[in-house]
Amino acid sequence: MVVAFVTSVALQTAGGMNSDQPVDFAWIMIITVTVTTLSWLAVTYLTAPEPRETLVSFYRLSRPSRLGWGRIARLAPDVQASGDGFANLLDWVCGCVLIYGWLMGVGKLLLHEYAIGFVFVAIGLAAGAVIYWDLSRRGWQTVAE
Repeated sequence: MVVAFVTSVALQTAGGMNSDQPVDFAWIMIITVTVTTLSWLAVTYLTAPEPRETLVSFYRLSRPSRLGWGRIARLAPDVQASGDGFANLLDWVCGCVLIYGWLMGVGKLLLHEYAIGFVFVAIGLAAGAVIYWDLSRRGWQTVAE
């Protein structure tokens, strides 16, 4: 985050780019994303990986799907991996739709654009209903585990 902030500010101050101009804004975004991506890749590959004990502890606590966690899953054979990946993905997508539906809906209602505002709120409510249905079907204890 610091890299993105510094890059963006440097481009606008020292680089003379104006974020109010569409072409400059596009270049600020392209350069900032590129520099940020290169910095996190460098940090990822230049720093030591997490110790195995930390990864096994995390695996035991979060019980993710074995997909992508094969080496760590073999170190903790007693852990029952989660098998509800699709349901969690569905709830995550519906959660995003719920939040943005309500966010945009309330914004439109405040701007007196009632028709589209109520549509967005209704979409958010429908997404919330899907989450409620899914968690009622699977059991609410899956949230607390």
